[in-house]
Amino acid sequence: MRKLVLSRSLLYFLEEVEYTEAALRADSDAESLAPAFEDAIADWEALFKRERDARRNVVRTEAVVAVRNQQIDRLTMKFGTLVRAVAPAFMDRVFKVAPHAFVRANLRKQCEATKNVIVAEVAKLEAEHPLKSFGALLDTLATATITALDDRGARKGASQIVANDVLEWKEGINNLRTTTYADLLKIATAKGYPRTWVESFFRAAANDEEEAETEVAPESVPASPT
Repeated sequence: MRKLVLSRSLLYFLEEVEYTEAALRADSDAESLAPAFEDAIADWEALFKRERDARRNVVRTEAVVAVRNQQIDRLTMKFGTLVRAVAPAFMDRVFKVAPHAFVRANLRKQCEATKNVIVAEVAKLEAEHPLKSFGALLDTLATATITALDDRGARKGASQIVANDVLEWKEGINNLRTTTYADLLKIATAKGYPRTWVESFFRAAANDEEEAETEVAPESVPASPT
């Protein structure tokens, strides 16, 4: 019997658990060991939904961040072009670097600089100034972008919590498989069954990445029926 690699998906683990549960149920000598696997399958349902929801939330918040990023970049570039055209002396007051470099900076820092510098400087302009309308627009977009970044961070944090729970469940499955293997060895020894009987309750490893289980000595089971 081999431990399952923890990087495998929840679906992969489910198939392994269901295989063993069905195999145990099919053999009267081993069916008393099946309930623990049924419980694991029941836990899997809720865990899979949590993982899927967490992944979905991260993907959706990443999409919102991407849209807010291009929106504020586009407006900032438009603002920069107008500044050069109508008030070139104002450029040094609102941009420490060229607009095209400004929008390539860290997005959160870009938004904070937009609110704290650009919007603040535009607010000092007279109401009739051609740049005046950009203040409210840039402030709104910067705020929305920061909110999107915060939301994405929160969703990623929640996703990590779920990932930790998934890992613990997978570790539990490996422990369950190990203890079940040991229990099957005891039954096999008592009844004179070969080790192949024990192995039949676990699906063969799909590839060489599985880790060999060494906690139980193979010689504890007869090589063939007596």
